[in-house]
Amino acid sequence: MKISNKFKIIVLVFSICFWYSCDIKDGQDLNGPQTSSISEGLSRPELPQVVSGILADMRDRLHTQRDVGSVLGRDYWRHQSSDPRWAGDLMTGTLDDNAFYLTTPYAARYAVVKECNLLLEGLENTTETFTDAEKAAIRGFANTIKAHELLSVLMMLYQNGIRTDVADPNNLGAFESFDGALTTIVGLLNTAATDLTTGGDVSPNTLGVSYLEFNRALTARAAAYQGNDALVISALADSFMDINGSMDIGAYYQFSSAGGDALNQLFFALNSTGANARIAHPDFVNSAEAGDARVDKAVLRTDGPLNIADLTPGTHDVWVYQSSTAPVGMIRNEELLLLYAEANMTSNASEAEAAVDAVRAAAGLGAIGAGNVDEDQLLYERRYSLFAEGHRWVDMRRFNRLAELIVDRAGDNIVTQLPIPQNEGQ
Repeated sequence: MKISNKFKIIVLVFSICFWYSCDIKDGQDLNGPQTSSISEGLSRPELPQVVSGILADMRDRLHTQRDVGSVLGRDYWRHQSSDPRWAGDLMTGTLDDNAFYLTTPYAARYAVVKECNLLLEGLENTTETFTDAEKAAIRGFANTIKAHELLSVLMMLYQNGIRTDVADPNNLGAFESFDGALTTIVGLLNTAATDLTTGGDVSPNTLGVSYLEFNRALTARAAAYQGNDALVISALADSFMDINGSMDIGAYYQFSSAGGDALNQLFFALNSTGANARIAHPDFVNSAEAGDARVDKAVLRTDGPLNIADLTPGTHDVWVYQSSTAPVGMIRNEELLLLYAEANMTSNASEAEAAVDAVRAAAGLGAIGAGNVDEDQLLYERRYSLFAEGHRWVDMRRFNRLAELIVDRAGDNIVTQLPIPQNEGQ
C-alpha cells in the first residue's frame, strides 16, 4: 500500500493541521498547491492515489487507539518505560485532555475524515468524464470511510459527543450528542450503501471484502450501539456474515515491510520487556471456560512474569498479531455472528443460539444449549472472540456493566469516556 510522494505531502498537511485541533488556524491553508489539484477537480489518474492514501492513513495511530481501548476495558496492561501514563492516567482515571493517548488518535481519525471530504469536494468540482456509476462508487467509498472514522472517535468520547460536520475548516459544525452523532453516522452509512449498490467498488480495494459488504457490517455495529435490532439484522443480510465461514473473514488494515509502507505496531515479540510490552490481564486467562482456544491469544511468558507499576506480575503476553506485517481486523465475521446473536437474543432464540454455537465451535467448545444465550453469555463470547480489538470497554459501557471491570490497585478507577481535547475549546 505504497503512496505517491504527492499524496504523502497532502497527508502531511492534514496531519499537521489536525494534530493540534480540528480548527484550521491562521496561516495553515489546506487549499494550497499541494491539495488544490484534488479539491478543485479530481482527475482519473489521481483517484487511485487518493483511495490508496486514505486506506493507508486509516492505520495512523491505530496501535494507540487499540491500546487505549484495551487498557480501559482491562483486556491487557500496556507497559512503556518511557511513558508511565499507560499504567497511570488510563488506569487511575485521572485523564489529561491534552495527552497523546487522546490527541493523537483523535487527530489521526479526523485527518482521514478531511481526506474523504477533499475527495468528495474534488468529485463535485471535477471536469473528468466519470460515469454516474463511477461517481456513486467514489461517494460511497468516501462516506463509508468517513463513517468508520467518526464512529471510532465517538466510541472514545461517548457522551461528550463529537463533531460530525468538519467539511468547512473555517465553519466547523457543533459537537453532536452521542445519540445524535450515531444517528448521523448511520444515515451516512445508509446513503453510502445506496451509492455503493449503484456504483460497486472503487479501485483499489485492499480490505478483503467489498466496500458495500464492509459498509453493511459497519452499519450493523453502529445499529447495535443504537439498540436497533431490526437494522442490525437487515444490514447483516447484505454484509459478508457467513455462519459456515471462517471467523476471520472480514475487512482488514494491511501492513508490509516495503519501502514507504508501515509495519503493524500492535505486534510485540514474546517476552518483551517493560520498555514496551502488552500483558494480558490475569482475569482474561483465569476466567476462560475450560477448552476455550481463544485464550491462546495470551501466551505464557517463558522468561518469567513482568512485575511493573505495582500490578500483579503479568504472566502472559498478548499474542494476537504474530508478526510486524500481520493484518489487523477492522471488522470480522466473528463479530458479525455475535452481533446477529445479540439482535436475535430476545426475539428469535434459535437464531441467536445458532450464531453463538458457530463461534463456540470455532473455539473448540460445545453448543450453548437451548435458552442459554443471555447477556452474560454474549459478553463472555465477545470478550474472548474480540480480545485486544478494543471492544470490551465499549461493550461493558453499553450494557451498563463498567462497574464489573476489575480495579487492580488502590487508587485505580474505571473510565467511562475520554474528554474533549483541550484545543477544541469546548
